[in-house]
Amino acid sequence: MRLMKIEKKLVVPFLMATVVLLAGSTHTLLGHNFSSDESASFLALVNTIKAEAQLVQQNIANNNMSLASEHANKALILMTDNVNKEIAERNQRLSDDLNTDLASLKTSTESVSSNNTASDTELLVDDIDGILDEIVTARIDPDQLNNSTIQVLAAVELLDGVLRNYGDAFAVGYDMTNMSLMTMVGNNNNSTNSDSENSISMHSMSTMNMGRGSVGNNKSIEDMSDSDDKLVNITDYQTARALAMKVQELFDNQIMNSSLAEGSETVDQSINNVSTALKELVTNIDRKSSPVEIMTIVHTRIHPNLMTAFGLQLEND
Repeated sequence: MRLMKIEKKLVVPFLMATVVLLAGSTHTLLGHNFSSDESASFLALVNTIKAEAQLVQQNIANNNMSLASEHANKALILMTDNVNKEIAERNQRLSDDLNTDLASLKTSTESVSSNNTASDTELLVDDIDGILDEIVTARIDPDQLNNSTIQVLAAVELLDGVLRNYGDAFAVGYDMTNMSLMTMVGNNNNSTNSDSENSISMHSMSTMNMGRGSVGNNKSIEDMSDSDDKLVNITDYQTARALAMKVQELFDNQIMNSSLAEGSETVDQSINNVSTALKELVTNIDRKSSPVEIMTIVHTRIHPNLMTAFGLQLEND
């Protein structure tokens, strides 16, 4: 997770390029200026911790302590020194409480199974969710928290998390967040998208000046499209699925309705396209569809429509 302080514009990592909001500002928060891109990254982090904690609960309920332990570890790893410092800067108690609860969550996966384990874990995860909600309120300026574009930028980072974890789950050997690969895949496969959606995505990608030919680790486009993908890491698969559901929840509950109320017909259509594509993303992950199919939905269906709806643009690094 990269946090940056950038004046007068919103920036977050977006695949090989950068998603840039054309206008924005920083807000002074008790000695530290948290820019809008930092707030988006922080929202994505909070949602990822919530997802991992919920997966601990689900796996304990299913008596799979090994998977529960791995997700507890993933949640703890997210709490870096920088993250702890950032939270403590606003509220030391919340930082301490969160670390204590995450450590307890890890411990719960190492205990001998008992009748109370599942119910105790449920209460602990509820407490973690509550603490994280308090942290968000303390950490993020209300104007930013209620800004749909900030929420969209957080969703973009979560989608990167979906792609990274799905790629690890299937050990693909290439970077699924790399949009340039989709330009090449698009030239080798028949698209199922509508003409308008395909036009938007190809136009957006053509501005990236992408190369053609082989991809990372000597994998060709044919290797990507024709490989016999096998699920090799269920932990990362579960994380990818949980993050996709978090994006869908974030979009449907906090972004879609407010944006539709303010948008034009073109914006409304793009927002509806995103909603439809997110449902398909979750469905395809449930089906354990090929990594290329998951990439196609994100890179040619979701990203271009987010760019159209929220005035985002791609910039070369």
